[in-house]
Amino acid sequence: MEKVTVIKEALEKLNTFLDIKPEFFIEDLGDSIKVDIDGDNLSFLIGYRGESLHALQTFLGLLVNKDSADWVRVDVDINGYKKERFAKLEDTVRSFIDKVRFFNKEVALFPMNSSERYFVHTFVSDYADVESESVGDKADRHVVLKPASPKL
Repeated sequence: MEKVTVIKEALEKLNTFLDIKPEFFIEDLGDSIKVDIDGDNLSFLIGYRGESLHALQTFLGLLVNKDSADWVRVDVDINGYKKERFAKLEDTVRSFIDKVRFFNKEVALFPMNSSERYFVHTFVSDYADVESESVGDKADRHVVLKPASPKL
C-alpha cells in the first residue's frame, strides 16, 4: 500500500475515534512525507510542549516504515504549531551562537526532542565558526554549541 494512503487511513481512523473533524493535507516529498493538520480545538493533539504531536509523528512514521525497505521521514504539524516553534527555536539558537562567539566557549541548550535537535544541527551547519553536538540521555538529551575546531 502506498505510504500516503497508509497515513490518510490512519488519520481518518484516529479522527473518527476521537470524534474530531480536522482537515489534513499530506504531501509526498520523496525522502519525506509532510502532514499538515488544521482544525479547531486541537491543542490536546499538540500536548505539553508538543509531546503529543511528537508522539503522533513517531507513530505515523513507524506505521509507514514498518514493512518498507525505503525509510521515509514523516513530518507532522498541527495548526502551524511546529512552524511557529521552529521560528522561536531559530531565534533562540541565534542568540546562543552569539554567546559561543562572544565567550569563545561551549554553551548548552535546553532539552529537546529529536526533530528539534535535528533542526538545530541543520541550522547551525550554516555557520562555519560554530559546531553542534547532541549530548545526554532520553528526556535530558540536548544540543551543545561550541566554537568550531580549526580545519587543517
